[in-house]
Amino acid sequence: MRLESVQDLPDLWKETYDLVAQVPMGKVTTYGAVAKALGDIVASRFVGLAMSKNDDIVRVPCRRVVQSDGHLGGYTGGGTLKKRRLLRKEGVEVKGMEVADFGNVLFTDFKTKNPKPLVEIKSRQKRLKSHLVLNECKDEIERVAGIDVAYDGSRAYAAMVTLDYRTLDEVDRRVTEGDSEFPYVPTYLGFREIPLIAPLMNDIPKGTVIMYDGNGTLHPEGFGIASQLGVVFDVPVVGVAKKLLCGKVSDRVVGGAREVVMDGNVIGYSLAKPGQSRPVYISPGHKVSPGQALEIAKHTLRSRVPEPVRMAHIVAEAAKRGTSHK
Repeated sequence: MRLESVQDLPDLWKETYDLVAQVPMGKVTTYGAVAKALGDIVASRFVGLAMSKNDDIVRVPCRRVVQSDGHLGGYTGGGTLKKRRLLRKEGVEVKGMEVADFGNVLFTDFKTKNPKPLVEIKSRQKRLKSHLVLNECKDEIERVAGIDVAYDGSRAYAAMVTLDYRTLDEVDRRVTEGDSEFPYVPTYLGFREIPLIAPLMNDIPKGTVIMYDGNGTLHPEGFGIASQLGVVFDVPVVGVAKKLLCGKVSDRVVGGAREVVMDGNVIGYSLAKPGQSRPVYISPGHKVSPGQALEIAKHTLRSRVPEPVRMAHIVAEAAKRGTSHK
């Protein structure tokens, strides 16, 4: 088990606030510039979220963070008009709702750690990927266990529902809850959710395949949360996603599903139940082959979403609401 690889992560909230605290009076920066200083432009939306939750506007001048085109954007400290007034008071010229002479007042000279926090986390992801196995599972499949996580703010509710593979009758159900310390950043979902679901992964019987509400190889790095989960706990996993994260759905049909292709490689499948217009996107996570992942998904497809994942979603949502589902 490699659970330690997704624990003891940098505090992205603190790192973000420390970066914004460096922006001097008379200057502005952008959400993207702060994200790059964290190590990855994909964190831009998280930076915006962090600014909206900033409660120390003296040390962390979130009013000095604007959009990439110079438009002011929002300001939870009193609205856009107040943001404009404060910036003008600090010597930043603002015309309408846009920073004038944007290039000359743009601050990007952040003093950062080496490596940057998201660069360090990405390196962990790459090390884990080196252990990825996409061969067919040799054990006879006896059970399929769906896992999903529901959120209420930073509180997370994770559920695993295990079904008999032949009959799809429920044989086990587990629920856990906790606080999610690592924020949502696209392509880094494993570092947010795997520590939360770890209590569910104790004593998984041999012959169980996990179906996770997330991507396996259908991922910009070829290593989504379903793959990361499989490598961390050394279990076979199939990724099941409701939205297409990357790649393009081709016209080629294999096994009743359309291939998803990226850079000339098949990275997953678009699978829809007959009569269902909205597909799900299937990809191998770990210790299953692409074809086997598709077959498992097809076997468990009673509605739009494979049954183990659908049931896990229902149970996680019920836990979030404080109710039970039978």
